[in-house]
Amino acid sequence: MTAAVILTEPSKSNPLSYGDKSAVVRIIIELTPYFKEIIVITEQPRAYLPYVKDSARILTPFYKGLKPLSFIYAALSLAISEEIWILHESFPFPGIHTFKEIKRLKDSKGSQCAVYDTNHKDLLYSILDKRVVSVLYEVMTTGNQIADFYNHINWTALSLQKKKSLQT
Repeated sequence: MTAAVILTEPSKSNPLSYGDKSAVVRIIIELTPYFKEIIVITEQPRAYLPYVKDSARILTPFYKGLKPLSFIYAALSLAISEEIWILHESFPFPGIHTFKEIKRLKDSKGSQCAVYDTNHKDLLYSILDKRVVSVLYEVMTTGNQIADFYNHINWTALSLQKKKSLQT
């Protein structure tokens, strides 16, 4: 089973409001038919609680200032599911077809991580499994770069040709 994880960055200049559903709520509505476990990772849980309520779990990162790795580490560590799909409230929801394509790729290659786009160094839209938790922790605590994370795990990336077919 895979958990959908939504990374957040609420800003003081653009606070959440009841009149306008937050991006997180819109994403949760899209994900609910497909995922039994939805996790919102935020440093400001009170800002999201009125909107998310019981439709998703709200978690905070263990380590401050290490975004997005600390957010992903918290999600992987506390997820009930064996793997997570990374989304972000500030980026467009790519649709469930994108998840299915990345999941199929990850499963067919037996990878610990399937990356949607190697240009997204923040692992946006990637699927990671719990086997990478210790590597993620090491990268975070030693101050290494995300490239070091890739060097220590078995990962694969969706090819450009497949990404173009997803857009049609």
